[in-house]
Amino acid sequence: MKKFYLVISFTFLLISCNEFNTLNKKNISEKKSTININKTINLNKGIYYCKKCKSKLYSSTNKFDSNDKNESFDKSIEDNVEYDVDYRTNNNKTELKCKNCGIHIGNVWNDGPKESTGNRHCVTKNALLFKSLNNSK
Repeated sequence: MKKFYLVISFTFLLISCNEFNTLNKKNISEKKSTININKTINLNKGIYYCKKCKSKLYSSTNKFDSNDKNESFDKSIEDNVEYDVDYRTNNNKTELKCKNCGIHIGNVWNDGPKESTGNRHCVTKNALLFKSLNNSK
């Protein structure tokens, strides 16, 4: 009977570890095969900060609509974003990290607006904190 409980406990442990690993993978940003890029005018002018350390990362002037669920920018503010190749995947994604605290914020692709940098910083919304520069009355 003890062997039976041991097998059941081990099975639940494996299932729990597998679920944990799946939830903690960094594959937040997915590359799109075709991107429809539309430079948009953001009515809310402001700055996007790192949610963890509050460093300035992106300006709303560099934001564009790429029909992606994440935020898209063509460049960061003052090189406050660090590039790191993620070798854990088959296509060796270029990972974006906050230069100050090192948290993963997204990935960069070379399918952005050609009239600026040609890059698309695909940043997860959960990693950013937006602060408006508009004057509120």
